[in-house]
Amino acid sequence: MVIPDDGEYVTRVDYRVVFERDVEGRPVVHGLVRSRLRLPCQRCLSDVRIDVESPLRLVLVRTDEAAAALDADFDPLVVSDDSIQPIDLIEDELLLAIPPFPRHALGGCGFPDASEDANFLASDRGLASGADGADDSVDSGGPPNPFAILETLRREK
Repeated sequence: MVIPDDGEYVTRVDYRVVFERDVEGRPVVHGLVRSRLRLPCQRCLSDVRIDVESPLRLVLVRTDEAAAALDADFDPLVVSDDSIQPIDLIEDELLLAIPPFPRHALGGCGFPDASEDANFLASDRGLASGADGADDSVDSGGPPNPFAILETLRREK
């Protein structure tokens, strides 16, 4: 299946879906959904390509009570009628497979490191050094303290 995406980019979705009955006679759905999605990076807001893969292991049930009684091997899918649209299953699985914060790998963004941004902003405003000229934002024994700027502001009042 190919999903057009605003005319510029086409997303290919590979899937395999099998509908059958298990040994207990329950209707089950087995399969796999795989794609490479274009999502906004949560660090730099440019596009990032994320590979997603989601296995399907569903049992079709009619009520929430039947869903609650299922063992942990299958996820319930509550259906209200006798028909189901496979495209809806595929779409739901893709949505569930998206990471909560899609982003490039470290160093993959065009943005500098967040600690570099904090040091740049502090020095740009003249807040990184105290009244005596000593740099309070950077501890010589470790990473920069993000609250050092607040200490400087407190001393200025």
